Amino acid sequence: MTRVVLPILLFAFACALAAQEVDPKFLERADKTAAAVADAHVNLARWCFKNGLNVAGRDQCERARRLVPDHEKAMKELGYVLKKLDGEKAWVLDPRKAPPESDGDLKPEARENFARERDKIYREAAAEYLKLARHAEKLGLPQHARAACEQAVKYEPLNEEALKGAGWVKDDVGDWISPREAAEREDTARALEATPEAKPLDTLPEWTSSVFKKSEALGMAFGAVTVIASGSRHAEAGKFAYAAAGLSAGLLGGKLENLRVVLAANEAEHKAYCETRHPGMPGLAEDRWVVGEKEVEVLLDGEDDRAGMERVVYAVAIFELRRRCGETTHPWFEVGFASNLTRRLLGRVTTAEFSGEAGGPSESGRWKRTLRMLRGEGRAPALDKLLVARDPDESQVILAHFFTRYLCEQRAAALPDFCAALKSAASDEQAFQTAFAQDSAELERLFGEWFDAG
Repeated sequence: MTRVVLPILLFAFACALAAQEVDPKFLERADKTAAAVADAHVNLARWCFKNGLNVAGRDQCERARRLVPDHEKAMKELGYVLKKLDGEKAWVLDPRKAPPESDGDLKPEARENFARERDKIYREAAAEYLKLARHAEKLGLPQHARAACEQAVKYEPLNEEALKGAGWVKDDVGDWISPREAAEREDTARALEATPEAKPLDTLPEWTSSVFKKSEALGMAFGAVTVIASGSRHAEAGKFAYAAAGLSAGLLGGKLENLRVVLAANEAEHKAYCETRHPGMPGLAEDRWVVGEKEVEVLLDGEDDRAGMERVVYAVAIFELRRRCGETTHPWFEVGFASNLTRRLLGRVTTAEFSGEAGGPSESGRWKRTLRMLRGEGRAPALDKLLVARDPDESQVILAHFFTRYLCEQRAAALPDFCAALKSAASDEQAFQTAFAQDSAELERLFGEWFDAG
């Protein structure tokens, strides 16, 4: 009999499960659970095809196939026919029997009805995986129980029994966070606390006198990070710049190297910096931060101190990414990585051009709601289009933010290889294949599952 328990359980605990002997009774129970849930996906697919939701129907069939390879009912719904080829049975696609690849004429209430049907079936699937988890606990298989709970969370993200069993915890404001996110928050706190003691610089670069004309500049060194400014924000900027550079090195590969951060207290200093350090570049002063070859410069916000530090983090993140991935040929990754670091270090994602409001949306606010709505309506931006966009629009920026977060959380081990591949590969698509051994379509599917369950 084909074992289907492996695709169910290996998604998070492959090494642990390999080391833990599996009871045959558990394997049999897991097979039955996967088969039952796969059948439910096919039933929902049939409902979708009947109501013109062909894209969703195909997706449900593929979900069934991922649970049970070559699931007979799913294969038939997708237009496959079982034939003998060279004496062996094999599934062969018959295009005449395959469902359309695009949606048909839909009734206004079709998507709402689908959401209700899907949520009902998914709640039932979550309940089945929780039963499997309890069965694993009785057999003394804690790793399997936790993995089954993880699967239940994918189907019903607000199920508290599943969340607790999968290791999720509540944060200070009562929101559920995953074990990975809890670890990320601890790592972020350590990065902010690791700033070296400040030491004044004996001398400043000659060009500083051309930038800071009204107020004398002061330079402070925080280990490898130097901050030059005419005001009094050195310590705060040093802390966030050092943390941003350190976290970037940890994620993208390499070590923390020398970095200079220049703070402009007002428009005059910002304009003077652009004219002095980057002459002949019209329009540069309209930006609120400048990323150079050896340093970053940030125009502080006179009305919002926090926004000024967000700009510091954002600029440092882009600087560190370009140091490892090459010069500004991957705008989606730049904006996604930089906005994620501002989220981690300051709790907001306002520094992207598309925040649209002075206070900015929190990640759990407008940005997340927008992407959920677009995905629910089948209008989410496509990853393959984002990868080649030189000037992403707002919805693409939101996708870049969450897709990059998926890579940083779920695929962090491969990020250094991904950066190296981005620097040398002919395309981002090729870099995906090199680092993750998956193309953008497969990564987009995995990202979608992660986002929907998040």
